[in-house]
Amino acid sequence: MSSAIPDLDGALKGFFQDKEWPLKIMLGGLINLAAAALPLTNPAFVPISFALLGMSSGYLLRVMRLSIKGELDKLPEWSDIVDLLVSGLSWFSICLGFGFFVLSVLAVSLITAGNTSMLKIASPSYLYWALGTFIAIYAMVVVFKFFLAVLMANFAEEERMLAGFAWRKVIKRIADQPKGLMVAWLAGLTLSFFAVLLPVLTRVGIPLVPFLSFLAEVIAVRMIGQALAQRNQVV
Repeated sequence: MSSAIPDLDGALKGFFQDKEWPLKIMLGGLINLAAAALPLTNPAFVPISFALLGMSSGYLLRVMRLSIKGELDKLPEWSDIVDLLVSGLSWFSICLGFGFFVLSVLAVSLITAGNTSMLKIASPSYLYWALGTFIAIYAMVVVFKFFLAVLMANFAEEERMLAGFAWRKVIKRIADQPKGLMVAWLAGLTLSFFAVLLPVLTRVGIPLVPFLSFLAEVIAVRMIGQALAQRNQVV
């Protein structure tokens, strides 16, 4: 088992060695901005929005693939759009299954409470049911988000659909390097949080949120990839 902390600083420094990184991040930010804005103008644009988000996710998979290979001195090109789209939408379909599972747990809890008196606010059991359901759903979401981050890396590395269902392999990877992967994931999560929070607090920076969020996502997946790359070197 490897418990070494990944070289996150190296992953961050290598990011800026690519002289075209501002352009590549700007393209990703514009795609995310368009994906969020189009459905607001007309609901008929929802399929186009999903396609744009698929391209964005496909690019993140490509970034993660390079970082797993140890290529941290450059970002991938925005090329072969069809490949980005297929990869991103394939990853969406995998994540959708986890999302349905969480919703099904919530639905079962609501149905169970609805068939009893727990759903009534006046009921003595209401607080225990509401708090227990919230804690269970929250814990499930956190665990799934961490698991999906490592699963995404496995999907990006192997470049095949079945890699998105290799849950045993992913669990083994997490068990082999729990500390390194957790540190990388938490660092990326914190960066993504502040990429949204700080511009919103200043208000003036709100238009920058799609670009800063995409920048944070790119760095975050590079951190996960770097963590796995260091494990491969140790192995």
